[in-house]
Amino acid sequence: MRPRIPAALGGFFLIASILLAACPPQAAAQGLTSATKGVPLPGKGPRAYLAIVIDDLPNLALWSKLASDSDAYGIKTTLAVNTAKATADDYAVMAKHVANGHEIADHTRDHVPVAPGDVIRLRYYNPAAKSAYAAVDPAAAKLRIFVNDKPEPVAEYDLSENGPTPNLKKLVEALNNTRGVAAELGDTYYANIHAAFLSKTDKLDIFFKNGLVPLYVDIAQNARYEMENGKKDIETGLPGYACTSMVYPFLVTDAVSRKITSELGMNIGRVGPAGNVALGSPDGYNLYRVFAEKPRDLFGTNPASPEFKTKLEAFLKKLDEVGGIGCLYSHGPGEFTNEQWETLLPMLAKHKEIAFVTLRDLAKYVTTTATLKDGRYYLAQGGSGK
Repeated sequence: MRPRIPAALGGFFLIASILLAACPPQAAAQGLTSATKGVPLPGKGPRAYLAIVIDDLPNLALWSKLASDSDAYGIKTTLAVNTAKATADDYAVMAKHVANGHEIADHTRDHVPVAPGDVIRLRYYNPAAKSAYAAVDPAAAKLRIFVNDKPEPVAEYDLSENGPTPNLKKLVEALNNTRGVAAELGDTYYANIHAAFLSKTDKLDIFFKNGLVPLYVDIAQNARYEMENGKKDIETGLPGYACTSMVYPFLVTDAVSRKITSELGMNIGRVGPAGNVALGSPDGYNLYRVFAEKPRDLFGTNPASPEFKTKLEAFLKKLDEVGGIGCLYSHGPGEFTNEQWETLLPMLAKHKEIAFVTLRDLAKYVTTTATLKDGRYYLAQGGSGK
C-alpha cells in the first residue's frame, strides 16, 4: 500500500507535476529491444563485448566455481562485492581468480542504494497537541521532534555512527517506540543506510493524523561513503589490486552518484535492463549506465531447451548488429545455478565473434575505440568507428 500524502501538500505536488511536465524530456535509457539501433563495431575484432557478473559477497562460492569453469573457455568474469562482512578468507578466494584475469568490482560497503528516494516516512499525532515538526541537524548528528513550538524537543535521536541508532532501521525502530510517532522505511533496501546521512531539515511539518511525510539523505554523502569505502576495502583485501568498476546496488544511480564514481577513479558503472547496450547507438553510450540482464529473464531457466537456445541466439545476434556492449548477471543459485552456468558457458564460447570479458575490459574497449563527447561515447555512424 502506498503511503497517504497529507492534504496540505496536495497543492505542492500539483504544482510540481505541472513544472515537471513543462521540462524538456531526458534522453531515454537504451535497454535492448528489437527497436534498438546502432552501427556494428569497427574493425575486424569482436562484434560485441559481454561481461558476466555475479552480484553480492554471499554468492562468492558460486562465482568462484563459475570463474574456474569459465577459465576452460577463455572467458573472464566479474564479482561485485559488498565489503562490510568480507573476511581474509574471502579475499584469498578472490585473489586466486584475480590472478587468472577475473575481476572484483565495487558494490558498496553496506549493500545499499547509492541514490535512494525518500528513506523514511513519518508523522506525529496527538489529539491534545496542535502542531509538531521534525528537525535534522547533521552537524550535531541529531533528529529532534518538537511539539506545539516548544523550545525543547519531546524526543531526540542520536544519528552518530557509535550511537544507539546508527542506521535507518534502528532509527525507525526508535521512532516507533516514541509516543505519538509513526515511522516506516521508504524501502527495506534502505535499512543499512547510515542515519548520519539524513539531509538537513530545519522545520518539517509532521503533524498529521493519517499522512506520512518523507525524509531524505544527502545523496553525495551516502554515495561517496559507500563507494569509496567499498573500493578501499577491496584494495586493502587485495594488495596491489586497483578496483576500477562499480556495480550499483539494486540497479539505482543518478547523476550525482555517477559523478562521484568517476571522481573515485572508477571508469565504468553497471546498472540493469534499462542501461546502455549499443555502443553504436546514434545517441551515444554512457559508460556509467551499462546494460545488464539476468539469463533467466532473457532466455529462461533450462539451457538445454530449444526455446532457451533460440532466445540466446537472437540476443547475441542483436548485440552483433548494434555494436553491443553489456552484461549478463545474476545473484545466487535461486536465480541461476552453477549447473545452469556450466551448460550456458559452452553455448556462449562457441560464438567466437563475441568477446566475453570483465567490466574493466568493457571500459577499456569503449574508451579506446569510441569518441568521448559531453559524457557519452560515440562511434562514427558510417560504421568506420573512430
